[in-house]
Amino acid sequence: MIPPGSLRATSPVLLAGIGLLFVLETLFFTYLRGGLGPYWSPLVLYLLGLALCLLTARAVLDSRFQWPAPAAGPRTVLPRLAIGAGLTFISWLITAPVIAKLVGRVQVADIGVKSDIIPALQVYVTRFLGPETVYRPITLLGYTFLPNYPPLQWLPFVPAELWGLDYRAWAFGLLLLALLLAYQWPLARLALPRGEWLLKAVLPVLVLHFAVLTDKNMYSLTVESLIVGYYLVLAGGTLSKNPWLKALGLVLCLLSRFSLALWVPLYGLLLLWENRRRGWLTAGLALAVVVLIFGPFLLSDPTIFLRAQLENMGIAEGEWQRIDPRAVPPLPMHLFNGVGFAPWFYDMTGTLTERIARLQTVHFAACTAIVVLSGGLFWRFRHRFDPRLAALLSLKVYLATFYGFLIIPYTYLASVSLFTSLFVVLLVSRKAPFLVPFTQAAPLDGGTEPEA
Repeated sequence: MIPPGSLRATSPVLLAGIGLLFVLETLFFTYLRGGLGPYWSPLVLYLLGLALCLLTARAVLDSRFQWPAPAAGPRTVLPRLAIGAGLTFISWLITAPVIAKLVGRVQVADIGVKSDIIPALQVYVTRFLGPETVYRPITLLGYTFLPNYPPLQWLPFVPAELWGLDYRAWAFGLLLLALLLAYQWPLARLALPRGEWLLKAVLPVLVLHFAVLTDKNMYSLTVESLIVGYYLVLAGGTLSKNPWLKALGLVLCLLSRFSLALWVPLYGLLLLWENRRRGWLTAGLALAVVVLIFGPFLLSDPTIFLRAQLENMGIAEGEWQRIDPRAVPPLPMHLFNGVGFAPWFYDMTGTLTERIARLQTVHFAACTAIVVLSGGLFWRFRHRFDPRLAALLSLKVYLATFYGFLIIPYTYLASVSLFTSLFVVLLVSRKAPFLVPFTQAAPLDGGTEPEA
């Protein structure tokens, strides 16, 4: 329970700086994307994300995150949750016509010309429903490749297939559900002043609307909405004490992409520092569910998924040579889009293979360095910094780094970093009722804080 009179005031200048950085990051990912050219725009976008986390870390230093006591109560939480649900519905109302138009323009039967994501997903789903062996070579659009999608990248579309729903619309609906449960519900429980709460409740509506209007390919050619929803659950789970919720976020992300591979060990250490018993329980739950879901699919050929990942290495060369005919001068379609550092490496000397290998090396080194630096900073301030806050901020920085240095910086992949910023902004407040000075907070292993 939060002691009365223990709220810590945050500098208005610091709050204004964090708000400005969030706005600029959103704009540089949407309407201002590439506005400074393909070389400097990614750098500015990346630095904005880092600065957002650094200022937020400064704002929450010497504070412990604690959920307000239930006594703050249903009279406040339930009406706010209802308004959050209404805002989510409004978000659907203003974006659904755009999504419907985008989906209508690109029929699934013809989508393979531009993207093989949805046709491939249909293969996985129809094999599963067959039932047939899912993880065996796929022949699609005139070529054969090994299946490289983890189970939770395609399993959620089984209901969509059974009900005859478009996969893209289904994925977008799941994103809205994630925004409601992983963002609006915790926000309603934070006992913020009414005006501040309402502002933060509206933010995802604006961010999502901007993203839909400026990244049409993401919503017409891919189902990345689903993956963004997964990362919302993970980000929300970092603030929770509930090991089941934490494990859920890990499972959703690990069984859909492998972007988190280098960050997960740091998260595990932070979980153990927060509470050893709950940390081991979270790790055990996540590992057990991953094995239970993924294991049966690999019984027929245990090595096929690993071989598929190695096969992916050759895809980069094709994309680096895929020229956008509309570009002047002609440049690779997915490299010079304003969200990644690939153009810097594309213009270096050496063969195509050498330049790609150089970027791969830097990518791995940068992600590893961010994880080590984040862990080192937490250890340096471990008696002044909450491990849950460290987990969220390190996740945001890691995602910005991972997708910034990605070999093929698809904008739809990088969008997870932008949406994670919503939770970073959630942490800052003029007088945050959920941030308690370390001297007045319960011990890390204490049981006085309500579960969330």
